[in-house]
Amino acid sequence: MKCGHCGKDMQAGFLQAGNLIAFNKTRHKIFLNPKDEEDVMIAKRLYASTDFRGYICKECGLVTFDYQHPLRRF
Repeated sequence: MKCGHCGKDMQAGFLQAGNLIAFNKTRHKIFLNPKDEEDVMIAKRLYASTDFRGYICKECGLVTFDYQHPLRRF
C-alpha cells in the first residue's frame, strides 16, 4: 500500500492498543468519551486490549487502520 501523505511504501502489520481508544475532534484532558458528534469511540474494552490490521509509513509516520473491524484476541 502506498502512503497517502508521502507516496512511499507502507508496511503492513497490526495496531495494538490498550482498552480505550478514541479519535476526538478536540483534545480531551481526562476522559476520552466522545463529546462532539464527530468524535469516534474506536475501542472500549474493560479488561482487554484491541488489535487492528493496519499500515505504517516509516518515512513520514502516517498510520492507517480499519477501526470498524477489530481482530479477536488469540
